[in-house]
Amino acid sequence: MAMVSHGPHLNAVEGPFSEQTWDVTVPGLRQLLDHWLEKRGERDCPRWRDIDLPAIYKCAPNIVVKDAVEGGRDFRVRFWGTAVTEWLRLDATGKLLSEYFPANGREQILKSHREALMGDTPLRRWGISVYPDRGYVAFETITLPLANDAGARAHIISMSLYRIVDPNSAAPAF
Repeated sequence: MAMVSHGPHLNAVEGPFSEQTWDVTVPGLRQLLDHWLEKRGERDCPRWRDIDLPAIYKCAPNIVVKDAVEGGRDFRVRFWGTAVTEWLRLDATGKLLSEYFPANGREQILKSHREALMGDTPLRRWGISVYPDRGYVAFETITLPLANDAGARAHIISMSLYRIVDPNSAAPAF
């Protein structure tokens, strides 16, 4: 299944699209989900301290962990993987989402983060964005909730995969 259909008509952004689903087939994203499920056990979600980044070291460069601020009014970056820095040309470690995310898409990403924080199903997001000096960048992301030590949902963990796409041809799935 193609991630999105596009061609010469694409001149800005497609998506982002999102869905809550357990059907995660992209190998890297599936590895994070499998680790999350293993660490979750019988609970609603694992705690942040249960996540073993060295055990999923191949995923770690593409992972971002954010702390929910005031129940999800905003999110502060706790961990920002090196591959995310390379693709986005930004290291947002320690920053609030409201400090680094463009205003024109901020409410949509905050809504997605809140859905992932409170939802019972993984949140998958995908789309194509245009970046200066790089053209079209396709992305696919999975976002999952994490609990604090008291068991309350207080963090989210995301893994994103990126690649350059040709706007004049169909983009195969990751």
